[in-house]
Amino acid sequence: MSDKSESNDDKSKNRSVVYVYSPEYIQTCDSLSKVPNRVPSKASMVHSLIEAYGLLKYVRVVKPHVASIEEMAVFHTDSYLQHLHKISQDGDNDDPQSVDFGLGYDCPVVEGIFDYAAAVGGATLTAAQNLLDGKCDVSINWAGGWHHAKK
Repeated sequence: MSDKSESNDDKSKNRSVVYVYSPEYIQTCDSLSKVPNRVPSKASMVHSLIEAYGLLKYVRVVKPHVASIEEMAVFHTDSYLQHLHKISQDGDNDDPQSVDFGLGYDCPVVEGIFDYAAAVGGATLTAAQNLLDGKCDVSINWAGGWHHAKK
C-alpha cells in the first residue's frame, strides 16, 4: 500500500507548466503604474524573482499574443470597447465620477489602458488555449486577473 503523499508528489513532478511571458508583455504590464490605492503590476519584478530562483528550467515559456478587438468583443460589449479605446487615447481624467461604464475609483482613465487590456487579455487567452490544447497541466499568466471590466 502506497502513501498518499508520495503519490501526490509523483504527480506534481510530472506536471508540465507553461509560463506566459515576453519582454514586450512585461514592459506593457509595467507601463500602467498610475493606479491609486493599488500596488502596480510590476510584472518585471515577478519575472526577476522567477529567474533568480531558477524556476525557468521547470517551465515552458510561451509568448503571449495581443487580443484582437474581435476576441475582446466575445467578453465585452462594442460600446464598452469603443469607450475604453477612446479614453485610452485621451489619457488622464482626474474626475472619477465622470468615468462611465463602471471603471470606478481604482480603475482610473490612463493613456494606454486599451493596449494594456489587449495585452493582458491576449496573455490570458494564450494561457487558456495551452490548457485546452493539452500542451500543459498548469498555465501561468502572472499579470492576468487584475482587472474587473464591465461587460
